[in-house]
Amino acid sequence: MTQNQTTVAPVLAVDDVSAVVDPFPPARDRPCWRCYNELVVRSGETMKAGVYWHAVKQNGDDRPTLTDDWLCAPLQVVALTASQEDAEHGRLLRYISVNGIWKQWAMPMQMLAGDGVDVLSVLLGEGLELDRKAKSRILDYINAQHPSERLRAASTTGWHGNVFVLPDSIFGGEDIWYQATERTAPYGVAGTLEGWQAQVAAKAVGNPMLTLGISAGFAGVLLEKLNIDGAGLHLFGDSSAGKTTILQAAISVWGGSMFRRTWRTTSNGLEGAAKMHTGTLLALDEVGEVSPKDLYESAYALVNGHGKTRANIRGEARQVSRWRVFVLSTGEVTIASRMNAGGYEAKAGQALRLLDVPITGTHGAWDDLQGFASGAAFSDALRDGSTQNYGHAGRAFVAALVDAFNEGLELSPMLEVALKRFNAADGQETRAARVFALCGLAGEIAIGAGVVPWKVGQADDAALRGFKLWKDQRGTSGRNAEDVAILRAIRDFTDKHGESRFSDIANDDSVRSVINRAGYLDKSGEAIRYLFTAGGMKEATPGYDIKRVVRALDVAGVFAKKGANGRTQVATRTANEGVKKLYHIDAEKLSEAADA
Repeated sequence: MTQNQTTVAPVLAVDDVSAVVDPFPPARDRPCWRCYNELVVRSGETMKAGVYWHAVKQNGDDRPTLTDDWLCAPLQVVALTASQEDAEHGRLLRYISVNGIWKQWAMPMQMLAGDGVDVLSVLLGEGLELDRKAKSRILDYINAQHPSERLRAASTTGWHGNVFVLPDSIFGGEDIWYQATERTAPYGVAGTLEGWQAQVAAKAVGNPMLTLGISAGFAGVLLEKLNIDGAGLHLFGDSSAGKTTILQAAISVWGGSMFRRTWRTTSNGLEGAAKMHTGTLLALDEVGEVSPKDLYESAYALVNGHGKTRANIRGEARQVSRWRVFVLSTGEVTIASRMNAGGYEAKAGQALRLLDVPITGTHGAWDDLQGFASGAAFSDALRDGSTQNYGHAGRAFVAALVDAFNEGLELSPMLEVALKRFNAADGQETRAARVFALCGLAGEIAIGAGVVPWKVGQADDAALRGFKLWKDQRGTSGRNAEDVAILRAIRDFTDKHGESRFSDIANDDSVRSVINRAGYLDKSGEAIRYLFTAGGMKEATPGYDIKRVVRALDVAGVFAKKGANGRTQVATRTANEGVKKLYHIDAEKLSEAADA
């Protein structure tokens, strides 16, 4: 008999033989498993509660002996789990720890492959008492159970339809359970929501940078419903300015200090971290600790929501990891600066995924110290509040949204209204403005739900200020960031190489020898002209298609001369090598356009 039976054992009336009932099964029902939730009293002997393997042992004289082996403390298999695609099968386990607390865990069945040591490791870590000599039997017991209840398996946190899933909580439904083979983010709760509101959220009043950070803590919940793959902000500035304190306050929306992660990892590690934080917040501290190479590879992936395609042992493509997360990052330098430190040129697309926001305030990151003697004292109080009260705000925010969605809430129109306030100049600014508007919207929803003690408009105003700070430090004056990057790359190339890589167009190599020529130099007019060869132009702008480079130069108006029919290359006679097609760049106009 393999059907799991949970039994509340009877107390035997040992003084009345006719009333004695053996709680253990008779020989005809053996072998079988039984789970007893309470102590078993049998013939006056008290036996441990838990899972037993009841068998019949044949002796040498053919007389059977009944055996009753205790395997572990009470452990029930209460439901079968699987994804909507009939994959990711598992078992929902319910068990009791040594402290007498009932717990539940959705165990992926694939963890039973091999020796199953990972299953036992989780159960032991959660406090299940077991007989180490019976480890394999415990796995057999779990595998043999087939309860009638069926639940959906959620392999990631976040939204699954109208249900929001955390590793330890389900909002909006009862037919789904979190189930994953990987480690989970340390979501947790401590203190109270009221304590968090008073000691953390209230300190954001008068402090827009803190308001923006806490609002970003809620923003990840909105991504799925708005069909946004991901978004991110990077707070940068001098050390001890308050960046990490803002990060800690944002983290307290979902958990304690263990929820914070650092950039000190590989690109593969960052992918795993993003998946663990799907639907909420990925907080990454100190960008200076990540290698420029790993940062370069991860800047797109973190916000785009999918990892690399990798092969399995048969050479077939594995299923690509996916996530949807809001990234809040900190560091003393910008994302682009950290990449450049390793010789990697940051692309405009990378800068638009993790938006650099400089830390500004009267006292470091703070504008209103709310009676504290210094910015340091204010930061200390905020950190203390974040470590004593956390995890409640995110859950309250999700619960309010579940109710609001059931009543017909539509987020997209709300985001569009918020976005209009930013007056973005072009498509790239619009993309960035949407990230800040998302934070503002999350904060305003939290205000309306009573999760944060702010006045209406505080989160929106903080988002607008963050957007302005981003625009000012970006330094593109409303222009396309890729155009600006191309112009600056060419200007830097001419500044660096000057006459060493450019021959005099009139004298060619008769006066000096030019090695690895990138073009020619024309000083015959009022303004110096750099006459780039096609190869020289490509070298000056690595990573960009030559047509994209030419378009940026043309839009900026830095061509000193064009060829027939408006062509950007001009047939030009050189002193010693005849006629060549060259790009004529006005050095003064190039410098002005790059610095504008």
